[in-house]
Amino acid sequence: MRPHLRAVLMAVAVLAVTRPAAQDPRREVHDYLARTGFTAEEIAGLEGGQVLARATSAKAAAEIAVVAAVKIAVPRDRAIAYYGQMISYVDGRVTLGFGRFSEPATLDDVKAMSLERSEVDELKSCRPGRCDLRLGGAGIETLRSSIDWGAADYVDRVNGFVRKSAVGYVEAYRARGDAALVTYDDRDRAVNLREQWQGILAGSPHFHDYAPELKQYLERYPSGTLTGARDVLYWTRESFGLKPIISIVHGIVYEPPSRSDRAFVVQKQIYASHYYDGSLAVATLLSATDGTPATYLVYANRSRGDLLRGGFGGLKRNMAESQARKAALDTLGAIKRALETAGS
Repeated sequence: MRPHLRAVLMAVAVLAVTRPAAQDPRREVHDYLARTGFTAEEIAGLEGGQVLARATSAKAAAEIAVVAAVKIAVPRDRAIAYYGQMISYVDGRVTLGFGRFSEPATLDDVKAMSLERSEVDELKSCRPGRCDLRLGGAGIETLRSSIDWGAADYVDRVNGFVRKSAVGYVEAYRARGDAALVTYDDRDRAVNLREQWQGILAGSPHFHDYAPELKQYLERYPSGTLTGARDVLYWTRESFGLKPIISIVHGIVYEPPSRSDRAFVVQKQIYASHYYDGSLAVATLLSATDGTPATYLVYANRSRGDLLRGGFGGLKRNMAESQARKAALDTLGAIKRALETAGS
């Protein structure tokens, strides 16, 4: 089964990346894990092959955070290559569809993106403030008024509208960055994705302190440049046991020219058809320096969304954190097994 990096209710990108002064990657990882609440015994377990994961939640902002780490007995370049393959792997169970956007984006990029008939039928009664699919802005009314719901091919027409909207949205984001981010108006309370993203980034102090150039690149996109970074925009359709989610993600792979021992993979969600108000994930891959090739993979994800709002107390809150932690353990454990088995 393909390990997935955004499981149900996963959350908060607070990943410490690297200090300006050169350090032993092992010490960096250990120091970071200690600052984020892991015990000395747990950190020792990391060196013994264990996967570590913690999940915390914040009711006020409807957020949940995951920090996880694992040490893998393979060189860093192999770990990076596998990470990219894993994100794009369609297993038909969790990941139902995937596609990269070309430059410029075209309808061919999203030819496999589609809603199920039941989802399309729900759109017939959609109104701003009362809808179960997030289109944003005038999208709901534009869709309803432009589709002949009595036509035999109305499902195909709706999917054509969704695909065309996705292409237009990606190109707007490439041109205007965060200014193009959607405002979800499917519920009584409108959700401005730009504000959610800024809140997530502002609440990630380690990212500010340890990767300022990457933070600035994200904030200024598309006006800035960052040597060693490459961008990819892609879409996924995933199912975590609830309604399938179509997401559009801005991914960045960053290999700092001055630090050949590390690489970063950022996943900034810029659209989700259900549940999520915003999500930022950061994975850091550091070459170990203990005599044999090894890679530390440290992963953090911070998300906000409907599933985390209201009734987020007591047992429900504990269950959400438990599910997020388990998902991180399963994901990093699967990555470790796959890479070390292939290399044995």
